[in-house]
Order: sequence, then C-alpha cells, then structure tokens
Amino acid sequence: MNKQVTTIFFDIGGVLINIHPEKTFKHLSNCTGIHMDVIKNRFPLDVHQEYEKGNLSNKEWFLSVKKSLPQPCSLQESSFWEAWKLLVGKEKNSVKILKKLKGYYSVWLLSNTNPCHIKDEIDKKFKFPHLADGKIYSFDIGLRKPDKAIYKIAASRANSIPERCLFIDDQRENVIAAENTGFIGIHFQSFEQLQKDLYKTGILANINLFI
Repeated sequence: MNKQVTTIFFDIGGVLINIHPEKTFKHLSNCTGIHMDVIKNRFPLDVHQEYEKGNLSNKEWFLSVKKSLPQPCSLQESSFWEAWKLLVGKEKNSVKILKKLKGYYSVWLLSNTNPCHIKDEIDKKFKFPHLADGKIYSFDIGLRKPDKAIYKIAASRANSIPERCLFIDDQRENVIAAENTGFIGIHFQSFEQLQKDLYKTGILANINLFI
C-alpha cells in the first residue's frame, strides 16, 4: 500500500462504465430523420457544460438540443430522453479495482455528469455508486473538471489534502489539472494499464485483486 495516499477518486464515464455517444446520436437521427453527423456537429457542447454544472433543468437541456438542430425539428421530449439514456453503457472491469481498494483506502467518485444520468441510470443500474465513501458531481457543486477548484473541494470534502489524494480519469487534461493541484494522477486507458500504474505508485502493493 501507498502510505502517503489516503483517498482515491475515480471518474465514472470511460473509467467505471462505458459510454456510447454514438448510440445517442443514432437514436436522435432515427427519431428526427436528421443525419448523425449533422446532429453530432450541432451538438451544443457549451450548453452541455452548463447542464453539467447544474445551471439548466432537464427540460431546458432538452429544449437546447432541439433548438440546435435544423428547424423545424420534430424531436419529442420522450424520444430525446430515450436517446440520452443510451449514452450510459455497461460497467467496466475497473470496478473490480474500486471494490478491492475500498477495503484499504477512502474511495470517492469525481465526475462531470448530470442529474438524469446519475439518478435515473447510474444509481439504479450499478452498485459502485453505493460503495463509494462519497461523491463529487459537477451538477451538485457548479464546477466541472478541469477547473482546479473542483479538486480542492473534492479533497476537502474527503477530509484530506490534495497531496494525499490520487485521481483516475480517462481525459488527460483532467488528470493534468489534478496533478497541478497536488494530486497524484493516473490517465486511464485500459484495465491492464490501470493495474500497472497502481502497482507503480504502490497503491496495489500487497493487495490481491482477485481474492
């Protein structure tokens, strides 16, 4: 074990679960008759960031996406939410690591996300959110990674300091921001790579994942 680290933060999408934006775009295309590439290119990323910061209601988010598409647009709200749910995929093998580490470290979630995916999908479908010692969600605190403030808040809420925290994310810019705040960072690329990096940092030393 790494005696310096007391708290480990996991990102969710791309680390603990698969995400499938192409399935969302495909469903929206099927519902509207608009080509997938058009939907993808017009997807309002700036508004999406505001939604993930909790600045938009679910209704406002739907209306923003509908408005971004070629008009007149026939997209129904029920069809939109069906498409939105398709973004959330299956659990990844890395959840095995989270479960094992929980016996030795304080384990938290730190994710840019939205209330629909958390409350209607992730909390209902998966066990790992209920195993975590705490959760830092962007829509709850009004901040998104890679804003340095979110890492400082995360460490504080975990009753720790950045230098005693490790952060795992599939987006390199988020890892770099965490490291610049004082965290140890791991850029997630695969289950096997994550194991190797955790052994290198001493996190998995003397811990058998498959007992």
